[in-house]
Amino acid sequence: MRLICLIAILSVQTTFALDHWETAIYASNTWHFFIGNQEPPATWMDNEFDDSSWDQAQGGIGYGDGDDSYLIDATSALYLRTSFHVEDLDILEAGLLHFDYDDGFIAFLNGGEVFRTFNMGETGSFVAHDGGVSQGHEAIGYEGQVPEMEVLDAELLAELLQEGENILAIQLQNTDANSSDLTGLFWLSFGILDDSNPFGTLPQWFYSPSMFTSSLLPIVKIYTNGQTIPDEPKIDATMGVIDNGPGLLNHISDPFTGYDGHIGIEVRGASSQMFPKKQYAVETRDAQGDNLNTELLGFPSENDWILHAPYSDKSLIRNALVYTLAAQTGHYATRTRFLELFLNDNYQGVYILMEKIKRDANRVDIATLNPDEISGDDLSGGYIVKIDKWAGDETDGWFSDPHPNYRGVTYQYHYPKEDDIATEQREYIQNFITEFEALFLDDTYLDPQDGYYDRIDFDQFVDYAIMQEFGKNVDGFRLSSFLYKDKDSNDPRLHTGPVWDFNLAFGNANYYNGANPVGWYFDTDLSRDSWRIPFWWYKIWEDQTFKYAFNVRWQELRQTVLSDEHIQAMLDSLGSEIGAAQTRNFERWPILDEWVWPNSYVGGSYANEITFLQGWINSRLTWMDSQTVETNAEIPEYFRVSSVYPNPFNPQQTLTLRVDQPGYIELKIFDIRGGYINNLSGYAGNDGMLTISWNGTDIQGKEIPGGVYFILSESILERNAYKVTLLR
Repeated sequence: MRLICLIAILSVQTTFALDHWETAIYASNTWHFFIGNQEPPATWMDNEFDDSSWDQAQGGIGYGDGDDSYLIDATSALYLRTSFHVEDLDILEAGLLHFDYDDGFIAFLNGGEVFRTFNMGETGSFVAHDGGVSQGHEAIGYEGQVPEMEVLDAELLAELLQEGENILAIQLQNTDANSSDLTGLFWLSFGILDDSNPFGTLPQWFYSPSMFTSSLLPIVKIYTNGQTIPDEPKIDATMGVIDNGPGLLNHISDPFTGYDGHIGIEVRGASSQMFPKKQYAVETRDAQGDNLNTELLGFPSENDWILHAPYSDKSLIRNALVYTLAAQTGHYATRTRFLELFLNDNYQGVYILMEKIKRDANRVDIATLNPDEISGDDLSGGYIVKIDKWAGDETDGWFSDPHPNYRGVTYQYHYPKEDDIATEQREYIQNFITEFEALFLDDTYLDPQDGYYDRIDFDQFVDYAIMQEFGKNVDGFRLSSFLYKDKDSNDPRLHTGPVWDFNLAFGNANYYNGANPVGWYFDTDLSRDSWRIPFWWYKIWEDQTFKYAFNVRWQELRQTVLSDEHIQAMLDSLGSEIGAAQTRNFERWPILDEWVWPNSYVGGSYANEITFLQGWINSRLTWMDSQTVETNAEIPEYFRVSSVYPNPFNPQQTLTLRVDQPGYIELKIFDIRGGYINNLSGYAGNDGMLTISWNGTDIQGKEIPGGVYFILSESILERNAYKVTLLR
């Protein structure tokens, strides 16, 4: 037997100069096979070996898992052979061996070893028929995943192949003869230098090996030591990050500059798990397997990370866009960084590193809640609650159904985690939410003193609703939705957010009218869905004060974060950041011409996907503008807006107001939801102009945040409201 050492081409990313790929061997070929209850002849893998006495069947050949065309009895090993014909060796630039297997194998071309799995010992070493493997490996094809791949370079092919008949031979090894399953599915393809067609068509799932040598995006390499990454729990693996800094090229052969160490990794997501491009939850660990906080790609130190895999979102940028915009409105949203991922040296495409929703001084900044804090102010916070389907590690919470005309809500304990939260803490946050829901069971929720206004972070609720409606997120409010509460001594109110999961927003859903940029998402008919918007969100949306605040804030954001110019600049920036990586991504996942659930649009090219997204956003902005035009009729109660300048203003500036009469004028300042802030007074001259100074504090002298406020003037002859924007 001749031994040829395989060069691991994927680790150095050699560039191939070829015309196209074709497949010479399919898993469904007719294979000669020998059941390994004893050793086969020593030359069984050679081209000249006579396999006419072996059995033959159409592949795959094996048992268990329902992924085999021909079933055999349990065995510790299986030996396979099939032939293919080569007319002209000179046109073969490279080979690709694709495989899906359980539990290990060695591959030979005309008797020369070309590849063996991690669990089959050293290259060239002999493995007996009953030798077993050092570690099991589960097949993945029956779960809908794409087979793994190894590249065979031109030098190797020239050494082993011959013009005429050639043999691919496989020694497929089980853990032992009592194993419950055995699988071996193999494909062999070649890169062709000219436009000839010597072999067959490619499998539908086929993808070319990535051939780039450098990227402006960080490069992340994960190695699982042959283990399949499960849904849960996390398995031990290693990760290296190449990140040479802004504007600098990252070469795939560079040392790991961003991280080089241990991780735990598992597949994450709910509906996204149907896609072949998996997203992962990653936990950075030390050598002992304990959590290791680290700064990753410039993010504040943590140990929990998400490798988000845009798939149905063919723009690749919807989540990154909305998280960035949400953060620019003044609220925390998960940070994002595009990267290119290799898994066991197989290119996986463009991913996004994201922070997990965590309690953290740099993330959801609320008090730490330890298991022994079960009374007083300590018990009151902090908590993070999630509204969602049961999935992944979110398996603990409660169902609330207080309103007879609305379907109930599933609340999940997100922080503290299920294993850490004490019984008293469970009861506290559940009772807090229950009391919050009880506010909305009759019209007293609109009471200025005893209603919901001071029970929530009103401004944050407004901004959260704006982002959901702006994206017309078909999962908005009802799935992947978070609430949180700090301890009472810090902030007794309920908060909403951070925003999360906008893959199906901005026109990327063909249900619930998600493709149509016209219409409020709140008006969507969800009556047949098991997961609906919580009833209290509908009650808040029906409140005219909330709608007015929504309109005012919309107008303000349209001049800044949500202006046409700023959004276009964000789209351009994100597209520029991805750059040429999108081409490689869609070579790996050739879906631009395919419908992927639940696309409302199939563009056929990346440029068309971006154009669609831009057009949809422009149409959405135009429609929302038409619905939120400020008129006097929209102003609550008796407010009538008059002129004031400068506006916006800062506390160091003097305000000038036009009033209806000269003389002494008393002024009261209210926030956008009618809460009393402060009072002022002054004298207006005969020209009707009143000049005042306000240092941006409340009646107790406490500095108030920037935002929209009303200065109400009241006298015998007039009652006006001046809307001003305070800058900080």
